[in-house]
Amino acid sequence: MSELSQKIWAKTLLWAGRNPIIGAIEHPPDGHQYSAWIDLRGWALGLDARSPVTVEVLVGDKSVCRVSPSSARQDVGARLPGIAGSERCGFDVRLTTDVLPWRGGTQLTVRAFSELPRQGQATLGTRQSRRQDTTVARGNYGQVWDDATVSGSATNARISVAGTADPDEYDVTGTATAGDIVEHARVTPRDRVLEIGCGTGRIGIKLAPRCGHWIGADVSQNMLGHARETLRALPNVSFVHLNGTDLAGIDDASIDVAYCSGVFMHLDEWDRYRYVVEARRVLKPGGRFYFDNFNLSSDEGWALFEDLYRLEPAARPPNISRSSTPDELRTYAERAGFEDVRVLARGLWVTVVALRAEEQGLGSRV
Repeated sequence: MSELSQKIWAKTLLWAGRNPIIGAIEHPPDGHQYSAWIDLRGWALGLDARSPVTVEVLVGDKSVCRVSPSSARQDVGARLPGIAGSERCGFDVRLTTDVLPWRGGTQLTVRAFSELPRQGQATLGTRQSRRQDTTVARGNYGQVWDDATVSGSATNARISVAGTADPDEYDVTGTATAGDIVEHARVTPRDRVLEIGCGTGRIGIKLAPRCGHWIGADVSQNMLGHARETLRALPNVSFVHLNGTDLAGIDDASIDVAYCSGVFMHLDEWDRYRYVVEARRVLKPGGRFYFDNFNLSSDEGWALFEDLYRLEPAARPPNISRSSTPDELRTYAERAGFEDVRVLARGLWVTVVALRAEEQGLGSRV
């Protein structure tokens, strides 16, 4: 994906004038492994019902769709197929190969204008679906996450782990997750803490200053490089490259707190369980394990599931997110021999916090 298209993922600007261009996105060069469709979501705001804003999408200089949302933005889909009104995001467009005769270098432009000169604020987000390279299996986690489109640049890596490259949103989510881990896993300034799947260090940069030593572990060398850069100023951190199967490189009973956030969605079920079993191995007696996934049983989780369900099968990337249920995650913890298993189902996410009790026989092992 081009640098321009990366930036357009979450772009906010002020309109000033009759025909402001919200954004332009350059299609990847011919032969790039992206499917030829794109979703656009953004705001179409009017001062009032008398001055609605028209949204137009152009490929090169050709207009491929145009819509003037009502002030309530409820009836857009009925008037223009392919565009759905949304109170949450104003308009929602899915463009297919029928209207995207892209060639390398062709631009996709989205613009908005109204009858009257006006000022307002618009947000445009884009998502491009990468075709699965069938030579790379989902279970080959290192290769999947070292792919250049996933982690080759800091921007790509941030989008892959957090869904956004916007610095403010990225920072807020890292802070919130770190705070939740500190609270529920009872992290102390003396603890030795392990993050399984540290990604870019989004959570680690917020948590490492609150513990004795922080270890970032990941299957991707690219991600570890980004994490090292993120945490370069902190003296109490170290990194481990994982093999994608277990926590080799981490000693038995050497960790006070282990956590794995936003990772299980990218793993097959058996590999999720492997990391739960391995977390119990590396935790000290009394150690705590925090792990999560998006919750299929919640309304928010089901909405995300349906978004992913609508992807064309050939366009599903190997790192596509897969859900869990509260019972699934609880079962992993209990079968691995954890005690005091607590399940926190909160909107989109379901989280399990579990305790490695004082010396007891380990439950089911891989």
